[in-house]
Amino acid sequence: MLGAVVWRRLVQVDQVLPGCALPCDPEGPAGPEVVVWRTVGGRVVAMDARCPHQWSHLGVEGVVDGDELVCASHFWRFSPEGVGTKVNVHGRRDPKADIAVHPVRERDGWVEADLPPPDRRGTR
Repeated sequence: MLGAVVWRRLVQVDQVLPGCALPCDPEGPAGPEVVVWRTVGGRVVAMDARCPHQWSHLGVEGVVDGDELVCASHFWRFSPEGVGTKVNVHGRRDPKADIAVHPVRERDGWVEADLPPPDRRGTR
């Protein structure tokens, strides 16, 4: 069925504390790379794991700063909606490339996401 939601378990809820980011490969090495993170306010987010700038893995090199995930390689910042920005030395926020964010829920002690099928990855 086209467009059917298929929830995949990513990590246990208690592993993703506020301010925490974790790498997740729910389908093994051939599947999508996902980072699961929680804002300091408690919102859980699942997004593509690779920074669009230079492909750093945000589950390893990502740091939660308030309600944003920051790539520690070059300080690109991503909102829970996937909007990419960078704050310059004068405090101006410049737009950068966005990143795909996946629908997510917490259910039965798990963080689950609706990940796109292989032929549609990178299109959200």
